Amino acid sequence: RFQGAFDLTIHLNKNLPPAIVKEEIKWLIAAGTDSKNERLLPLFGGYWEEYELWTEAFVTRDSLAKFLERENKRTEFENRDRLFQLWPHFVWNAAAAYMNFWAITNFKIQLTNPMPENITIPTHDYQLGTLLYSVSMRVESESPKEFFQTFYNRFIETTLDRHSFLDKKSIWNYIFSGITECEGEETALKLIRTFIEELKTDSTIKNRDETIARAEEFIKSVNSEGFIPKTLFFAIKRFHRWRNINHDADRTVQAEMLHDLYNTYQLFELEKDFKHTRTVFFLKTAFNKSFSELKNELVNIAQKQQYGELSTEDIQKLYLDLYLIPNLNEEEKFFLARLSYPHLKPEDTAALVQAESSNGEITNLVVQLNDEDGNLFLIRAPASPKEISRLHALFLDSNLIVKFRPEQEFLVALSERGFIIGGLFYERTDEQTAHMEKIVVSSRYRRKGISEALMNELFNRLKGEHFSFITTGFFRPEYFYRFGFKVERKYSGLVKEL
Repeated sequence: RFQGAFDLTIHLNKNLPPAIVKEEIKWLIAAGTDSKNERLLPLFGGYWEEYELWTEAFVTRDSLAKFLERENKRTEFENRDRLFQLWPHFVWNAAAAYMNFWAITNFKIQLTNPMPENITIPTHDYQLGTLLYSVSMRVESESPKEFFQTFYNRFIETTLDRHSFLDKKSIWNYIFSGITECEGEETALKLIRTFIEELKTDSTIKNRDETIARAEEFIKSVNSEGFIPKTLFFAIKRFHRWRNINHDADRTVQAEMLHDLYNTYQLFELEKDFKHTRTVFFLKTAFNKSFSELKNELVNIAQKQQYGELSTEDIQKLYLDLYLIPNLNEEEKFFLARLSYPHLKPEDTAALVQAESSNGEITNLVVQLNDEDGNLFLIRAPASPKEISRLHALFLDSNLIVKFRPEQEFLVALSERGFIIGGLFYERTDEQTAHMEKIVVSSRYRRKGISEALMNELFNRLKGEHFSFITTGFFRPEYFYRFGFKVERKYSGLVKEL
């Protein structure tokens, strides 16, 4: 185990004909991973025909049926409440897993045993690793009604017969969500619509009208608000469970919780496929009780992000424009800063401030820091052409001849009294890469950590906008090596991966 080995399960055939065994092994291999290359079955090991045995990776976690049975025996109220909270997570994952198998067969073959005994699901809603134990019980079927009703009867009702306290009126929403998680909105909604039409022609289905109503409600919700993926949904849900207990949490503590949830549920990864993740997360948590104008603007931004209508710069501008909405309270301003700039830590002293520019009123992030002597200084973008001119003069005072261009952007460091004591300038070369030109710090403020603070603030802001690389020229390379820059053949100077 400690030298590259791992635990495995050995299956020994006793009475199945070899042809059937080979057929089943083909299914174990073919259905081992889904269309997203995520594992659906335990990793297959090998088949030894002469010994009539085959192996697969050993699954240490219990089946869902065993887990529920064991946990339910404890009978404490808190434990049952935990299971009640986890039940939607189990349903969501199970529906997605069984749908994954159907999708792998191009919607031709379904599993007939979607039982809680045939699946193992992580017991925390932020974990991955749902696995089916077997795909041996199959039937040819292209019917969504057969899929949904089999899943409901075998998985939902079987579990509720044993653990009635898990019953939820909204359980169909989690079934449909699992399907949508698996297949995406377009395919999932098409399947659900077909399911509705099939139900309408079958009067023998129990609770048919309620099921149709739930399906239609789900379709309407997805069409109007978009689909909320699993990790995002359960991160939001966990935040509200925490807030219901911790009513008096101040905004810094709430920000810490939001920060922890965003990392624990790996929502940064989710942003790659669901561009509106961060907007929806803040809308449903920090701004859940805000006034309608702010919430409506966030909904509009999320919808545009969802359909790929916005560039990174567009999104950043729209976030900052939210700060111009009248009557924002201090808590809303606090969370808007953290929505706009993901790199801000909960405890960071930072604010969005408004300033006049040639293009009208702009919003600027100001970060407050202390140098190595304990003196306060600020980092922000220049608030006026005059400040850019002062930065230019600082470069000249340091014998650095630079020429600013309209496409370049700037960060400046200011002393507590408001004097510009350092700065840098850069430009975006493409959607993935920015190029930093030069950095300068006034001679009397050097060796106090100000240049490091400027560099790190630039890195953090670019990372928050999903940039992957930053380049710079091959000047003073020893200085830039300290920040992780290196030479690569694709770049003329130095490059750092953000």
